[in-house]
Amino acid sequence: MSRMLRNKVHVIPQEHLRRMEIAASIAMLELSTGFRRHVNMTLRDMFVLMSAPRHGDDAWRARLHDLARDLQSVGGSFDYRLLSIVGEAMCRIIRDEGLATEDDLQRKLAAYAAALDAIIRIDLRGDGGDDGRALLSVLRIPAPAA
Repeated sequence: MSRMLRNKVHVIPQEHLRRMEIAASIAMLELSTGFRRHVNMTLRDMFVLMSAPRHGDDAWRARLHDLARDLQSVGGSFDYRLLSIVGEAMCRIIRDEGLATEDDLQRKLAAYAAALDAIIRIDLRGDGGDDGRALLSVLRIPAPAA
């Protein structure tokens, strides 16, 4: 280590480190609360939108896509990988113009939305382990490569 760098490095007292750790824990709790509120509001908006489906309407599909993309994006921030995986699958299906009028689309969208809600409600973090693999299998979403 150079002398100039050594002069800039200081020992941090244990008490100061403990205070920093407590402050970080509080900040994470606050962020986690904000995350859950945001996800729950996004899911609410998704279910409201889906209660009056207009699969052939580009604006309706765009709004649903935005909500699914939002959930996909925030999933990784708090270790909800399944939220990202299911959100991404939902986005793909919404973009598939060939499914705009098929009854199958409505069933798939409803299943994906219910899965997103369940992931949060039962707190399936990470890949969800066996439960996550079972969920992806039921939804017919290929498990991502490890």
